[in-house]
Amino acid sequence: MHGVPGIFAVLRCASCAAIFYEPRLRREELAAFYPDSYGRYRRARSLERKAYHGFRRFVLEHYYGYPLRNGGNVRLWKRGAAFCLSFVAAKGAIPFRGEGKFLDVGCGSGSYLYRLRQWGWKVYGVEPSPAGAAQARSLGLAVHLGELTDANFPSGFFDIVRLHHVLEHLSNPRETLVEIRRIMKPEGIVQITVPNTGSLNFWLFGPNWYGLDIPRHVISYGPKAFRLLCRATGFEVANLRCRSGPFGFVRSLSYFLEENAYHWPKWVRHIDWPRNKFVRRTLKPLFSVLDVLSLGDVMVATLKIAGAK
Repeated sequence: MHGVPGIFAVLRCASCAAIFYEPRLRREELAAFYPDSYGRYRRARSLERKAYHGFRRFVLEHYYGYPLRNGGNVRLWKRGAAFCLSFVAAKGAIPFRGEGKFLDVGCGSGSYLYRLRQWGWKVYGVEPSPAGAAQARSLGLAVHLGELTDANFPSGFFDIVRLHHVLEHLSNPRETLVEIRRIMKPEGIVQITVPNTGSLNFWLFGPNWYGLDIPRHVISYGPKAFRLLCRATGFEVANLRCRSGPFGFVRSLSYFLEENAYHWPKWVRHIDWPRNKFVRRTLKPLFSVLDVLSLGDVMVATLKIAGAK
């Protein structure tokens, strides 16, 4: 990967079924696997358009409670229409909390924080990569360069903390979640998105599963391991669902074909599976079903402090 050599053994914890690898790499060794061209460090295109536009704007204002641009009150029929549209536009958006404080751990180039700021949130970020932090700061965002555990945020400060495809990269997940619990308001929530080792694709492809991404993904979680980690750090899982699509399957398939090239006809190997729109559109309904069955590639969780109302 990225021209950096390395062979790793993939192992599974006998107790919680979490996936990890050996030999473990030190932080400075892992840095070689995060070049400046890493996707999360690139600024998203059309930030202004994505921030507040069309159906997204309508759903945010009439369903999620964001301030109406033109003033006035939300009408009942518009709220109903926005609810229906919420399944296709602004999916997973955060309900408005006035001028709430939002922390994105592993914020990358800051594109998501930029959009939230446009929607009225007070936003903060943490990013260990100098390249990613520089991009985020160029947008005028308050971003701490380094780890969350050395950011020294005040206790009980944040309404919402987000870790979007970050937890699996951490070698110290317990310490990070304990720190998040300290800096959250008692009624705050944590949003975590993480690959699911309980997925059908992991069962099918094993070491060739796209979501494994060794050695960048230090620990990979299934539902059991994830819930145990949350419980051990003082959180309860308020909601856990799967969200996936055909991309993970076709990417894993391409890895599998590369690994076993001589067993397949040349025409199969020469198909650009990840970019084949016909294959992805054909498979999309199947992965919607897998998400309902909790067999999708990605888990999306909402946490709250254990015992909080």
